[in-house]
Amino acid sequence: MDDLRRFVANDRFAKHLDIEMLEYGNGRAKARMPVRDHHRNSAGTVHGGAIFSLADAVFSAASNSHGTLALAINVSISFFKAVKTGTLLAEGREVSFNPKLATYVIDVTNEQGEPVALFQGTVYRKKDSLKEIV
Repeated sequence: MDDLRRFVANDRFAKHLDIEMLEYGNGRAKARMPVRDHHRNSAGTVHGGAIFSLADAVFSAASNSHGTLALAINVSISFFKAVKTGTLLAEGREVSFNPKLATYVIDVTNEQGEPVALFQGTVYRKKDSLKEIV
């Protein structure tokens, strides 16, 4: 778990976006991102890239929670609701796992629990241990 903790803490882009990882392990992860001015697009709503990045940070923590380096090979996201203020939450779970490939679904919601986006991603699980990375 220490290797995973260091791996998650080393996500400098997530830190830049004020993403806080709340929990992770065993193919799951949960994070939040308070909406700040730098997350907004020119229409005043949270930029799709910021929402994607929140989901992607959860995807990374969940998919690497087994201690083996996992890298995205395919992702998609659907947006349901525009957000202007508050805090976004993302919760991910593993839906398929084998030695080479694993698939995850991440739900992004607002503070009221309303769906904001749905992210699905598949990773390729490399032979490298997180110990070699961090």
